[in-house]
Amino acid sequence: MAANRLSEYEQALSDLKAKVEACTMKAVCGRSYILVAELAQWLRSTLHTGSSTTQVGRLLMAAYGVQIPPSSTEKLWDKDNCCLLVFCILLLIEKGHLIHVLLRFDVLDKHLPIPLQHFRTKLQKAPIPDLTQFAAEFDEKQWAFCPAKFDLHSGQEYNEHRILPICQKEKINEKGGTANLWQIEVKEEFVGHTLKEAVAFSRYNFSRSETEPDWRYQFALKSFEDGSMNIYDNERRAFDALRAHKGMVRFLADYTHAERRRVETGEYYASSRNQQENETRYTFNLLLEFGEFDLDEFFAQRLPPVLQDETDEFWKALFDIADALDGIHNLKLDTHGFVREFHGWHADIKPDNILSVQGKFKLSDPGFAKFVAKGEKDPKEFVLGGTETYGAPERHPGRRDTMSAVSRAIDIWSLACVFSIAATWVVFGYPGIQQFRKVREKAISQIVSVPSHPQRPQISTSISAGDYFHDGRQVLEVVTDWHKVLRNALRKTDTVTSGLLDLVDQRMLLGNASSRIKAKDLCSELKKIIALSKAGTRIEMPGNIMETLLEADTDAVSSVLLTTGSKPAEHLHGADNRKARKSRLLEQPLMKTAHRSEGLKSVLASYPAEQVDRGRFSAGFNARIGLTGPGKDATRATSDPLPPLNRPRNSHITAKGSEYTVGFLPEVARPGSFNQPLNKDARTPKTHTPQDVFQAWEEVEKRNKYNVFRKERKDELMTRYFGNRDLPQTYFSKKFLVDNGESMKRHWAWTKFLLRTLVQKVAGQDENGLDLSFTLGQQKLENEKAMSKLWEKRMNEAEPMSESRTNMKAPLHEILSGYLDCVKHVQKQKRYLPTKTYRKLTLIIMTDGIWAGMGNNQHAVNDIIVNFIHDLEAVIGNLVDRPVSIEFIQFGDDPEATYRLRRLDTDMKWKGIPDIIDTEPASGDVNKMLLGSFVEEYDDEDEDGQLQDPKTPPEQTASPAELSNVSSPPGSVSRRSPTSPPEPSFFISRPTT
Repeated sequence: MAANRLSEYEQALSDLKAKVEACTMKAVCGRSYILVAELAQWLRSTLHTGSSTTQVGRLLMAAYGVQIPPSSTEKLWDKDNCCLLVFCILLLIEKGHLIHVLLRFDVLDKHLPIPLQHFRTKLQKAPIPDLTQFAAEFDEKQWAFCPAKFDLHSGQEYNEHRILPICQKEKINEKGGTANLWQIEVKEEFVGHTLKEAVAFSRYNFSRSETEPDWRYQFALKSFEDGSMNIYDNERRAFDALRAHKGMVRFLADYTHAERRRVETGEYYASSRNQQENETRYTFNLLLEFGEFDLDEFFAQRLPPVLQDETDEFWKALFDIADALDGIHNLKLDTHGFVREFHGWHADIKPDNILSVQGKFKLSDPGFAKFVAKGEKDPKEFVLGGTETYGAPERHPGRRDTMSAVSRAIDIWSLACVFSIAATWVVFGYPGIQQFRKVREKAISQIVSVPSHPQRPQISTSISAGDYFHDGRQVLEVVTDWHKVLRNALRKTDTVTSGLLDLVDQRMLLGNASSRIKAKDLCSELKKIIALSKAGTRIEMPGNIMETLLEADTDAVSSVLLTTGSKPAEHLHGADNRKARKSRLLEQPLMKTAHRSEGLKSVLASYPAEQVDRGRFSAGFNARIGLTGPGKDATRATSDPLPPLNRPRNSHITAKGSEYTVGFLPEVARPGSFNQPLNKDARTPKTHTPQDVFQAWEEVEKRNKYNVFRKERKDELMTRYFGNRDLPQTYFSKKFLVDNGESMKRHWAWTKFLLRTLVQKVAGQDENGLDLSFTLGQQKLENEKAMSKLWEKRMNEAEPMSESRTNMKAPLHEILSGYLDCVKHVQKQKRYLPTKTYRKLTLIIMTDGIWAGMGNNQHAVNDIIVNFIHDLEAVIGNLVDRPVSIEFIQFGDDPEATYRLRRLDTDMKWKGIPDIIDTEPASGDVNKMLLGSFVEEYDDEDEDGQLQDPKTPPEQTASPAELSNVSSPPGSVSRRSPTSPPEPSFFISRPTT
């Protein structure tokens, strides 16, 4: 009987493993994940037709053997408390008989993934032998059952164990060395409902089978490496502000992901817990709308328009970029009904940053965008980035005033260059673009080769060889001459291109930036050009000709790269060579013509119904080309189904926002933030009143002032919480660890004032006194019981020096290993002195988080802390009561430093580490700086897993200076006004000196 039970269990478990394997896919990172929806469906299914026993029922009976299962199958798939996946994980680690225990302790599918530390704490009182080992096994297995899910406007932070279910990934290009652009595919199961609706056009059947479809979605993924967070953060915030603008590529979501670097190759991969390969690095990612081509590729992959309607359609689509630019130059931000206006710069308009998305052109890549509050005058700002070919003359590196602030007119110049290229393509096709570039390069080389330009002696000879539209001051003469050539070669039906070239020459490509047309006026002029063309005489084309042209265009390949391949032709001689060459030329695939489908559909749809009835068009023609019926509006742009990644292609993909008057969408809670929120009260409601450093200092002064008998008076709040907790003591050398690297120099006055305040706040709490040390140098204090002149003396002696770089690993390791040695010593003494005990440690680290001495391995601090905690746990056991706690007080607002410290604070739970770390900005709550690392009430206020992202504006009450990121003088603090209107914090203002 027992043997039969064992056989039944083994067979049921074998069937489960086989199904799990069938539902397993490999992500591009190399790790495997489970198609959980398919697995859950199988678990609910019956064993065979006519049977009432389900797969999960069979597994449940097998798991408990001769015992009666304490849980029914209905409980396992209860809608609100489903635990099918938890049960599967238990079966795979041969602990299926514990499912009733996990149900009792509320371990459910909806809680996956469960942080290792939380899992151990939750089951601490559960009747599970060797809980530590069981928790580790469960944690190792759970990640495959809970891959990430992408959804619209979700901002997520994924730890190194989280698997991203990207099933295919192909690099498109590199963006200026700061980011990589990828085309990715994600199975439908891992795409959220709102995201599916937003990008319905990117869904396709990978298997091409109707009976067993494999639906996937295609996206663009822009990934920034560790070290490029400033650019990433600026682009994300710009995307977010422009989210509702129809002319911007749509920004769908963002996430960060911890990854491991292989030591031997430098490649990145998301690691599992048992992998030990060195460095943890982070990537910062933007999930974007997929674009089939950028404008460069569009010109190379499409024939220029020929017919009047398709020419109009092309220009009308490209003119949407001007509307997008107007939205940036004159940004209106609606924050819950409060409308504010800003001036903006895109600063990098070029064909590479204009994408074709479902037949429409959209502007992308606002990585260098900048915004300032709107004023009466046209502002000038310092901007970074840009491409020299399309850059305005005032931004050329050869000019002495290149570092001067520039107006928004730089974007008008760049857009004019794009229009010039587009006009060239319309008239001469892609070869004309190549010829035009040669013309410009030759003109520049002639300028460079002569000391003084004969017609403009004032031109600086510092201009270097290259491809520009200007000579350093004015538009190149060959550019305006080229435009004359284009006008002479235009088709007589094309009035748009000639009108546009007049606008480009007369009001856009002007050396004097102040004379260039404004974006809003440009949009009006472009609309007039299109309207004049529409109002002109139209030459009617026979319907049967239009039908044939449209069918040919529908059948034409979307990309010549799909068919031509990349193999070089074999070398042939004589007649064979000529014959083969001719054959290749004549067999070139038919290419699509730009906007032919849109133009012809629009015309054909306007024909009266009787023309179709009289046989002017062949039967079934409307259905074949997608017309809804005679007289209907059929101008919606269409494009080919997006090709799967395993088809050869070379399309560019980037994406961003959509729609017009810009406003914030509903707030998105994020599990972490890149900068401290301007108003910490916007987080979890506090049960105490925060106290800034000025209030704390006033309280200390008041306490000392009215201390008539000079008796030491302790801070009541500190006394309540410290109790018998030890700040550093006689056998431990450190308490306050102050970063005195070069980057801290500008914060030093503020650091001294804050340290003095903190020391006064905790005065008298520890009879052994306080310790002070620095990250660099030998200056230190030990067992100082009160604020004295020695503190000021040591701070002055340790003042940051030039070229001094902090390596936080060394001093942190010294402190933690010293404490560990002391604990081991006390544990040994307990054999003879049972009452002997160690005292708890609170370490407060004052730093800006810029640890330049650690090179590219600044995340190694995580490993120092994790290894220390594991060693300490091995010595004393459970660490739930936090015998050690670490508080990081951050100076400055370096986003990468803030992010690293925040991840230190939030990621430890995934590594099985108790919540012993807290972070607080130096301008924040003084009480939290002292108590946040070990008092739950203070620690929880920003670690509830739902930190508010600074990109969402609700309840922010910050001064305009703070909102503009204006630097304050060292040692100064901006007071927040409670009546200031809300405003997003990503806007960048004028740099201060």
